[in-house]
Amino acid sequence: MTKNILALVSNLKLSNKQSGFTLVEIIIVIAIMGIIGGLASMIIGRSLDSYAALERREKLQTSVRLAVERMSRELRHALPHSICVHDGTNCTSGTGNRFYFVPVKDSGRYQDRPGAYPAPMSGLRNRIRKYPLTNLTFDILSSDANLDPTINNHINAKKDDWVSVYNLDNSQIYTLPPNQIRNQIETVTLATNINEVDNIKFYAGNNYYSDHSPTRRFHIIDNNKQVTLFSFNNLTKTLTRDTTTFTAPNTSVNSRLLMQNVSACTFTYTPGSLSRAGLLHIDITISLQGEQIRVIHDAHVYNTP
Repeated sequence: MTKNILALVSNLKLSNKQSGFTLVEIIIVIAIMGIIGGLASMIIGRSLDSYAALERREKLQTSVRLAVERMSRELRHALPHSICVHDGTNCTSGTGNRFYFVPVKDSGRYQDRPGAYPAPMSGLRNRIRKYPLTNLTFDILSSDANLDPTINNHINAKKDDWVSVYNLDNSQIYTLPPNQIRNQIETVTLATNINEVDNIKFYAGNNYYSDHSPTRRFHIIDNNKQVTLFSFNNLTKTLTRDTTTFTAPNTSVNSRLLMQNVSACTFTYTPGSLSRAGLLHIDITISLQGEQIRVIHDAHVYNTP
C-alpha cells in the first residue's frame, strides 16, 4: 500500500514538470537575430542607396544630354560667323560662360547678273548690288512654287525681316544698319506662275552689300526673335536660353530655364573658314547630392556664307 502511494506521488511530480528555454538560450537567439537583421538592413540599405544614386546619375545624364542636343541643334541654324562667346565684357576668342548667335529662318540664292531672263521668263533681272552700287529689289533664284503646285517652295520671308549676305565675322552683324551686311525687307512679292520669280524689296537707304557671296547665297533673319543667347549663372547654378536683340545680344530678355544643378560651364568657339566648319567646345559639369557628371561636347557650326 505504501509503495503504491509513493509511486502515485512520483508520477504526479513528473507530470507537473514543464519544458522551456533558459535565459542564456534566449539571449543567444536574440543576439543571432540582431546580427542577421543588421546584415540584412546593411544589404538592403546599400541596394537602396545604389538605386537612388543610379537614378540621380540617370537624371543628370538625361538633363545634360538634352541641353547639349538643344544647343547643337540650334547651332545648325546659326547665321554663318555670327557666334560670339562672351566673357562678361565683350566677345572673346577664348573661353566664356555664355554665347549667342543670330538664328536663320531661311536661305536661298539671289540674282547678281544684269540683263534679261531667257524665255519663258520675262523682264530684266533684279539683282543684289555690291558696294558702292545700290538697288532696292532683287530676285530669288532658289524658289518656284508653281513647278509643282502641291509643294510650297516660296522663300520664308516677310516684311521687316532682314536679308544678310556674306557675313564673314561678328564685327558688323550686331551693329545698327547701314552696315553693308544686312538690309531690312519692305515687301516680298511671290511668283504666281512659272514665268516669274520671287522678289524682295528693301526699305529705302543704303541698299548694298560689302561683297558678293561666292555661292550667291543670302540668309533671312527674323525681325522678332533675332538673337539666341545661352548663358550659365554661377549664383543660381543654372543654364538658360534667352531670346534677345541685336542691340543688346548679351542681355537676358526672355529667359527660359534649360538645366539646373550646373556647377561649372564654359564655351570655347573656334571660327571656321569657307572650307572648314567652325567648332563650339562645350564643357559642362553638373552635380546632385554627391553625384557629379562632366560632359565635353564639340558642336560643328556650318559657315558657308
